[in-house]
Amino acid sequence: MTVSIKTAALVLALTACAGPVLAQQATQDLNRSRSLAPSSSGAAATLPNTFDAPAAPTLPRPAPEPAPAPQVSDAQMAEAALRSVIDQFRAADIDERLFTPGVATQLNAQLPNYSRLIRGYGAVQSIEPQGAANGVGQFLVIFDNAATQWQVGLEDGGLVAALRFREAPPESSDPAAAPATSAAPGA
Repeated sequence: MTVSIKTAALVLALTACAGPVLAQQATQDLNRSRSLAPSSSGAAATLPNTFDAPAAPTLPRPAPEPAPAPQVSDAQMAEAALRSVIDQFRAADIDERLFTPGVATQLNAQLPNYSRLIRGYGAVQSIEPQGAANGVGQFLVIFDNAATQWQVGLEDGGLVAALRFREAPPESSDPAAAPATSAAPGA
């Protein structure tokens, strides 16, 4: 079989033109969908071309649940109330909104005496919780010039409903007796 040069040139020219056209057609088919079955028998399953499609919008993430607030214990509330009471006594001015009406009345009647006494004790060095009994927090408060014992009771609403204080008794020299106070810092 002999092929003329003209025929061979024509076949080469057509093949050269057909290659890019076939490649372009194949690219367009790929961009539309990918088929797992031959196209002549009908598509059994078609997958979208996700490589060339625009990215799907991302949905906003739901906000994380807030962490529960740490609970404040009754002893912590009583200590905070005690610190406030000491500051108010030192200033000779109590905020009656922090006390039950009966306690506020009693404190106002004795405020000049309490103020003078607390100022004479000096600055607060430490406040040490000593436990609680019957809903009343007990504290050892060490001032510059004195060690004192305090009892603070709060009602359900957080108001000071009971308040007592005294100078701490001296430590016992009897080794069998439990110490009444701890030594002041630097002693």
